[in-house]
Amino acid sequence: MKNVRASILLFLFIMIFVYFANVSILKLCDNIENVTEEIELNIIEGKNEDAYIKSIELMDMIQNKNFITSVYVSHQEVDILVTDSAKLSVYLSHNDVSEANATLHALKYNSRNMRKLQIPNLENIL
Repeated sequence: MKNVRASILLFLFIMIFVYFANVSILKLCDNIENVTEEIELNIIEGKNEDAYIKSIELMDMIQNKNFITSVYVSHQEVDILVTDSAKLSVYLSHNDVSEANATLHALKYNSRNMRKLQIPNLENIL
C-alpha cells in the first residue's frame, strides 16, 4: 500500500512540474516574440539606441528565466536563444542593421519552434 501511495504522489509531483514548466516556457516564448517585435519596430523607425536597450533587456530576460527552461527543454535550444540575443545586442551596438534583422528573425523562429515542440501531439510524443 505504501508503494502505491508513493507512486501516486510521485506521479502527481511530476505532472505538476511538467504543467508549470510548460506554462513557463510558453510565457518565455511569448515574451521573446513580443520584445523582438518591439525591437524590429525600433529598427524600422531608426531608433537603434532604443532597440539596443530592448535587446539587452531581452538577453537578461532569457538568462534569468533560463533555469526551468533548461531543465525541461533541450539545453541547446536555450543556448541558441542566449547566443542569438547576445549577437543581436552586438549588432545593434555597431549599427549593423542587416545582421541585426537576420538575428532577430532567427530568435523569432527559434522561439516559435520551441513553443511548437511544447504542444503535445503524436509527433512530439513518439
